[in-house]
Amino acid sequence: MKSRPIIFFDSGVGGLPYLALARERLPAERFVYVADRGHYPYGEKTVTELRAVVLEVFGRAAERFSPKLGVVACNTASVAALDALRAAFDPPFVGVVPAVKPAAAFSKNKRIGVLATPQTVKNDYLDALVRDFAEGCEVVRIPAPRLRDFVETRLFDAPAAEKDEVIGEAAGAVRASGADVVVLGCTHYLHVAAELEAALGPSVRIIDSREGVVNQLVRVLDGSRLRAAKRDGEDGFFLTGEAPVEERYRRFAERFGFAGAEIL
Repeated sequence: MKSRPIIFFDSGVGGLPYLALARERLPAERFVYVADRGHYPYGEKTVTELRAVVLEVFGRAAERFSPKLGVVACNTASVAALDALRAAFDPPFVGVVPAVKPAAAFSKNKRIGVLATPQTVKNDYLDALVRDFAEGCEVVRIPAPRLRDFVETRLFDAPAAEKDEVIGEAAGAVRASGADVVVLGCTHYLHVAAELEAALGPSVRIIDSREGVVNQLVRVLDGSRLRAAKRDGEDGFFLTGEAPVEERYRRFAERFGFAGAEIL
């Protein structure tokens, strides 16, 4: 059981920075990354549609890889389908949710921005996070699907002017909100976090949930006595949908240390 892989699951490439940190912390573990290219994007789907998609795709991955644990490395899928995954499958799951709690602690003017997909910004789960952890703060919800799509489809090919324009649009919306802390509520945004930070300037702090998610992953592994003693096999990067694998996914695979990208 301990030698089985941990599956990281996302609508696309957003969860890869989370996987990178998990590898640093857990070098003996074997990881499988599943990018659900076939159903991308998640952020405009209804909760009912999302649950059906996530259960179907994770079910296929679980049948193939027999994971010991699943990480839903996608805010949108986590807030919509994490409970359904836990009810349907045996392995424990770790989800990703917007880091509202640390943002509330860091904010000096008590005005927080949540940059996320349309589904996440309107989800009841975000309402609960704000109610439980951001009392006394005004939370401004900023949907930024264009930035997510840019990362997924144009990150390697876009000219500098296009990249600057897309990132500048998101940064402008954050600045217009008056927030002094912004939560990256979509994992895709982490791929351009440095550029966002530069565009926002020193007056706005960026918060993400990587550290908290990986800490929770370690706690669940140890609490369930599932941590591997030694590495057994290579990590894998898989896509849903039809062949061929687009060049951009090969480049993401290379950037994050995979031998290549395959179809699930």
